[in-house]
Amino acid sequence: MKKNILIALAFFALIVAATFPLVFKITTYIPGFFSSDEHYFVIWHSWLVNLSLTNNLSITKTNLIAYPFGVNFYIGQLVCYLFLFINYSLSLLTTPMLTYNLQVFFNHFFSSLFAYFLAYHLTKVRAIGFLSGVIFGFCPYIFMRSWQHLGETYLWMMPLILWVLFRLKEKNTKRSKVFFVSSLIIATLNFGVVYYSAIILITFCLYLILYNWKNMSILPKELVRSDILYLKGIFSLLIISFLFLLPQFYPIIKNTIFSYGTRPSAFNLYHRPFEDLFEQSARPLSYFLPAVVHPVFGKFTEQFIGSPLYGMSFTEHTLYLGWTPLVLAFVAVRRWRRMRRERKKLGTVPLQNQFNSSIGDNPLQREDFYIGFFVFLVIVAWVFSQPPWWNIFGFKIYMPSFFMYKILPMFRAYCRFGIVVMLAVAVLAGFGLKFILERFKSQKIKLVVAALFCGLVLFEFWNWPPYKVIDISKVPAVYYW
Repeated sequence: MKKNILIALAFFALIVAATFPLVFKITTYIPGFFSSDEHYFVIWHSWLVNLSLTNNLSITKTNLIAYPFGVNFYIGQLVCYLFLFINYSLSLLTTPMLTYNLQVFFNHFFSSLFAYFLAYHLTKVRAIGFLSGVIFGFCPYIFMRSWQHLGETYLWMMPLILWVLFRLKEKNTKRSKVFFVSSLIIATLNFGVVYYSAIILITFCLYLILYNWKNMSILPKELVRSDILYLKGIFSLLIISFLFLLPQFYPIIKNTIFSYGTRPSAFNLYHRPFEDLFEQSARPLSYFLPAVVHPVFGKFTEQFIGSPLYGMSFTEHTLYLGWTPLVLAFVAVRRWRRMRRERKKLGTVPLQNQFNSSIGDNPLQREDFYIGFFVFLVIVAWVFSQPPWWNIFGFKIYMPSFFMYKILPMFRAYCRFGIVVMLAVAVLAGFGLKFILERFKSQKIKLVVAALFCGLVLFEFWNWPPYKVIDISKVPAVYYW
């Protein structure tokens, strides 16, 4: 516990440095960069919520806009009850700037912390968990979201769900089941994460079946029975979670069904234009070029903005994975493939089900399974982030977004699946560092090597100077006319 607290304090200190000088001007500054605009409404709405709650006014409608008719904020909206609860509570207890900044700060913190817990659970090495936490919690994607879309900074539920999912499979206890259901409910802080998590869970269940099928020519009955019981258990817990969330999901399902007969529009939240899927999908260089805000390499990336190779949006197409994480992930995959080839030559097969009470006694099996899963997840998430089709010499190769649009026409920014790719790469990079550290015997050398890689990652993901903050205390010149 003491070491985990020190890890958490280290994340806290790094967040203070990475968002500098936000913490020291937290009541007057908000995170932002040259194209930030949408967070002004969030801050204004926080002020309005406080005004409404303290003066017994409606929190759903106001006539301060479009007077005398007013505006209803929640008609036809995708309402996240937990997100509203947090915003309303902070709006009532703090200032609008604190309402925004506290959420940004703690979302960075929890993203790092739960990625750490996930990687530490898989590798049993804290330094490796810390690296994975740095990669996921400090990636440019999350910073870009904090400068534009507050709700999209709620991403820490993904590593939380995976962490709890793996614990549930290894220890099928009532406590693990409660944690799993709770993590699914918490995921509704961001409906995008609900979608990503659904794909992650489907990918995991499919991989579990394929893994056992591929490694055993004839599946033992007890293994088949164990997998079936596990999948049934997951399905049952998903049903329980859905029943808890039905009051929230029902209007969404109803509006989605009705939206099929409506005209797609940028203002129709349940039926977005199909063309948006092309504009807001990943491009070949989106994952490999540093963020445009990087103080050293950003200028190089700027020349690709608006090109078919990178994309048009500073926010949506910043999916940079980092070359340090990619190299470490490559080390993990290479070692994994070599182990599988050697095992194949020896003609060995897993001696027991991958997930049972004695999994901790089988580190090679454990690594083989989990590395394979995250490689599979990288591929699935990357494919989901692509446009509806690739047009190769007039021949169309359809991607998942083409088919998913017919089911979920409200979702258009499939490039956001890049954060799922980032999470999987962060875990694979952790395994890569683990294999590198195994070459050294001295604990001091291991810590130095781990610190070196953490430093390289932070350098790749750094975003100032100039500082990425906006001084809200300064009144815009337009109000002095």
